[in-house]
Amino acid sequence: MSGPVLITGGAGSVGRQLVEMFAEASRAIRIFDLPMMDFSGLEDRDGIEIVRGDITDADGVHKAVEGADAVLHLAAILPPNSERNRDVTFNVNVGGTQNIITAMERSDPDARLVFTSSISTYGDTSAEEPPVTTAHPQSAIDIYADSKIEGEKLIRESSLNNTISLRIAGIAVPAFLEPPDPWPFMENQRVEMVHRDDVADALFASADAAGEGRRVFNIGGGPTWQLHGCDYVKDFFDVMGAPVEMATYRDTPGWMDWYDTAESQKVLGYQNRSYQHYIGEMQAIIQAMMEE
Repeated sequence: MSGPVLITGGAGSVGRQLVEMFAEASRAIRIFDLPMMDFSGLEDRDGIEIVRGDITDADGVHKAVEGADAVLHLAAILPPNSERNRDVTFNVNVGGTQNIITAMERSDPDARLVFTSSISTYGDTSAEEPPVTTAHPQSAIDIYADSKIEGEKLIRESSLNNTISLRIAGIAVPAFLEPPDPWPFMENQRVEMVHRDDVADALFASADAAGEGRRVFNIGGGPTWQLHGCDYVKDFFDVMGAPVEMATYRDTPGWMDWYDTAESQKVLGYQNRSYQHYIGEMQAIIQAMMEE
């Protein structure tokens, strides 16, 4: 490979993780992100090129894509911001994806495109038998999921020959965070999340994974993460040392469930952190805070 790996949204948290992973692997990296983003720690480093621009600017996207061997397309408006204005979200999430596709079709239709989609595109599957496979119909219950369904459709209708769409589960971040109110699932709903670093591992592996064509993978934590909403919430409050009675849940099912990740794990080998490992990390974080 002679060209760089392009990471859209590369100045964000997961983007920065990927930059460091590719840098450690001695891969040339090109970061494309908004000019107002914080690029500290990324500038003036060998093997890292920074292109400031907007994913909705077709000319800027074309310049960023040109010569790239692989494009990891992370740039998007995420929930809850995605739910505030459908037109704005579609302009970025769908229009930006179309700009990436068009630029790759012109530059190199055989280059690898990795698209970050979401398991939220399946909608409410709570009344069905798990696990949810990638063959399951998509039915959005929010703006973000709808935008990702449209992004996947653009990829299917494109002339690109080498694409991977990753339908990523809810991401568990090992950090002190305020509990959501309400939690995005019902108390007894099936829930499978995935460790943030496992998501980074999946994205990293996707850039060079063997095989071609248009592939779709579910990205979830795996068997140890297949729990129910009340299990996640109880463990969260136990770690925080707060009464679980404080928790509130959705009145109707959210889009979470258990997922068939056998194929994605076989190809990408990313399920490296169990749920128990995550809980241990959270306990260590809280303990360190108490000792300060």
